[in-house]
Amino acid sequence: MFSGVAVLALVLFLCGCTAPARGEKPYVPAGEAGGRDTSVMPGDTAGAGQGQAGGEPGKAVTVVLYFSDDRGYLVAVKKEIPRTQAIARATIEELCRGPVSGSGLNPTIPPGTRLKDINIKDGVATVDFSRELKTKHWGGSSGELLTVYSIVNTLTQFPSVQKVQLLVEGERQQTLAGHMDISRPLQRDSGLIRSR
Repeated sequence: MFSGVAVLALVLFLCGCTAPARGEKPYVPAGEAGGRDTSVMPGDTAGAGQGQAGGEPGKAVTVVLYFSDDRGYLVAVKKEIPRTQAIARATIEELCRGPVSGSGLNPTIPPGTRLKDINIKDGVATVDFSRELKTKHWGGSSGELLTVYSIVNTLTQFPSVQKVQLLVEGERQQTLAGHMDISRPLQRDSGLIRSR
């Protein structure tokens, strides 16, 4: 009798860990979660209005990309990319490519996902991805959280971006995988970042 109750309790516990209960609200981060983490700001932000890097085109600029580790955190990775007037776009495209093989880090963007558009206005970066961001997402509350905040934290390194609105195929989504509200612009969450 006791072992049957224990098994039932274990099953109910595990079911409760996989998805929000009917009527339960998905994860919404604290309003002022963290602040701008200046220790991982790009090396050159002069003239970065609208997410753009100033200076001579063709030279390199250092940006920060956030990938996940095996412990459920984001890890900041500095990367040199060619300087461009569309530095925010170039940075997110680099994030979509994933981490360097052998780095011990995991991609946060599902394979095949394309950046369709990005616009920065009044401190909000509106980022439109192809449907693969949602349809090929591996799921789970941690996976969804790390995907969303790898994008948000990567873009909020730029002084012109305070919040990020995610779109899929030009449409706002309630959630990517059922655990987190992404229907409104999101602020940086430095609490998810682990130092290397």
